[in-house]
Amino acid sequence: MPPKHMISFFSTDVPSISYWEGEEEASAKLEGNLKLEFEGPKACVGFQSRNRRYRCPYHYEGRIQCPFCGSKDISRIYTRHDFKGYEELEDEFSEKEFSIYLVSFGERVKCGVTQKGRIRERVKEQGADYYAEIMQLKGAEAYEMERLLQSHFGFSNAVQARTKLKLLGREDPQFLENAIVEVESTSPFNEYMLDCPSPKKIDYSLPEKYSVAENINGKVLGAKGPLLFFENPSGSYVSNLKAHTGRFFTVQE
Repeated sequence: MPPKHMISFFSTDVPSISYWEGEEEASAKLEGNLKLEFEGPKACVGFQSRNRRYRCPYHYEGRIQCPFCGSKDISRIYTRHDFKGYEELEDEFSEKEFSIYLVSFGERVKCGVTQKGRIRERVKEQGADYYAEIMQLKGAEAYEMERLLQSHFGFSNAVQARTKLKLLGREDPQFLENAIVEVESTSPFNEYMLDCPSPKKIDYSLPEKYSVAENINGKVLGAKGPLLFFENPSGSYVSNLKAHTGRFFTVQE
């Protein structure tokens, strides 16, 4: 069986991955006993349009997404507010409601934006321990506020998976509580704050002790953001699935 090309990893109640199988996008749940072995360099995963995903026409190697596919990906309307090729979405985007939130990974506090009503799901995808919705704004205003909050308070725009791995077991709501108080006491940001935002906690069922593994070989225990946990007779392990995006893998029987 030829290797499959991994597109992305989804950290949900039942972790799953999407991948290219020939010219078709497929997905699989990561549950039960699995043996996945990753190999080779990374290659472009293609791009997502409004209705479907396309393979990279250039079979570009060396990075997750080549410049061409990056210019076509619909995600750029959120990351860069670039609507080229998606002009019909600009008015819709300007009226869409977004939630601005803070999350913490140990002592690291990150500020993010997601569609209103999707905060808990987004936080769980990231693997944060504590989170709080602090504002609600529409369209580009929400993303501009995110940028201003990050710039003024030093909140992170992103926390890398390897940093999340290092911060495992260092959960403490105090860092997020302090960040909320700081925003609440600073004008003009406090004028946009929701009433009484407070940290909420997401619990993850994880082993107390574990070793880091490259491949998956054992019974899947669950996921925390980009990190997948599994166990076998040798012990419990964690693998950074985010690091394998764009790589090829085989499923061993």
